[in-house]
Amino acid sequence: MVSSDVSVRVRLGTRTARGPRLLLLGGFALLVDGREMFLPANAQRVLARLCIGRNPHLPQPRSILAERMWTETSAERAQANLRTALWRIRQADTRLVATVHDYVQLGSQVRVDVDESLAQAERLLSDDKELATEDTRIEPLTQDLLPGWDDDWLLLEQERVRQIHLHALEALSARLRAHGRFHRAVEAALAAVAVEPLRESAHNALIAAHLGEGNVAEAHRQYRRYEQLLWDELRLAPSHTFEQLIARYGQHKIQASLGLRT
Repeated sequence: MVSSDVSVRVRLGTRTARGPRLLLLGGFALLVDGREMFLPANAQRVLARLCIGRNPHLPQPRSILAERMWTETSAERAQANLRTALWRIRQADTRLVATVHDYVQLGSQVRVDVDESLAQAERLLSDDKELATEDTRIEPLTQDLLPGWDDDWLLLEQERVRQIHLHALEALSARLRAHGRFHRAVEAALAAVAVEPLRESAHNALIAAHLGEGNVAEAHRQYRRYEQLLWDELRLAPSHTFEQLIARYGQHKIQASLGLRT
């Protein structure tokens, strides 16, 4: 039976639930034809490793994959662990992995939610000014990659995905603002602030959305909240660049309203 959290992620992430699908954002889940399938921890990690950090369509040598997955065991034990994990994965669905001789790779039919969110981010961060409906979804850009997993091979990728998502949320807010959809621009910027409360560019996106809608008082309150938070946490003041950006968005009367330095 599919848990409620997994069901929400399926509805948000895809129009159809057919075929193998891996959910790595917000936690691990494997769906096969819409049904959640159980995998033991070692099998989960092998499947995740095949998806992350390199082109999943490039086959990986089994010996190297085993050694990188089980660094504290002998090569023989690591190979045995990999064989067991691959057997468990195939028991869930034979389409999940493909093996040729001494190489293994992710199955060509497997869809992965983090790949879809990164593709959405790439479109939002491109020079294309169009904004497709499917790219206005905020939820895929707010979830961490496999939270709670602290494997060494995963840490850099977790931070990479997090940073790309943050930039994409800010870009989405700017695009929505350019299309006059200010309430959604505020939502996207708020999502970026929630992910990283001390991120100046996220607060700048939020204030720009408020000013675009003409909500000067709300922009004032947001600036002061950020100013206080930054001082409480780091004993820092907002950068002069931040003040200049606000002045540019709001013109001179906005600058006066916010009480900024000239």
